Amino acid sequence: SSGINAEWPLRPGESALETWIAKYDADMGERQEEFEQIDTVYKIEKTQLEDLEQRFQVLEEEYNRIMEERRIAAEQKAEEERRLRLLTKAAVVIQAHWRSYATRKKLKQKKKGKKGKKEKSTDCTLR
Repeated sequence: SSGINAEWPLRPGESALETWIAKYDADMGERQEEFEQIDTVYKIEKTQLEDLEQRFQVLEEEYNRIMEERRIAAEQKAEEERRLRLLTKAAVVIQAHWRSYATRKKLKQKKKGKKGKKEKSTDCTLR
């Protein structure tokens, strides 16, 4: 542009236009440098993010595996507790029936024993 100005006389407002163009070029140069710095930081942070996401994925898989193992263990424990309650209830029922049977048997024997004694004692009195 300075070569053109040397050949032609300046028109009114041309120097202001050149000033604005120079100011624009300087401002755009600064912005381009700022953009490149930000772009460099962005690329570094993006690489770090990808690395962290990769690590997170490994940790998440391990976490999910551990949680699944815990869930299965909790289900097994609940099933064992349910089974133990069932067996305990069954044992209580069996024991109650056995005690009932044993008590009835003793009572039956006592009744037979009393009948036999009464008959003998009546026989003795009759004689």
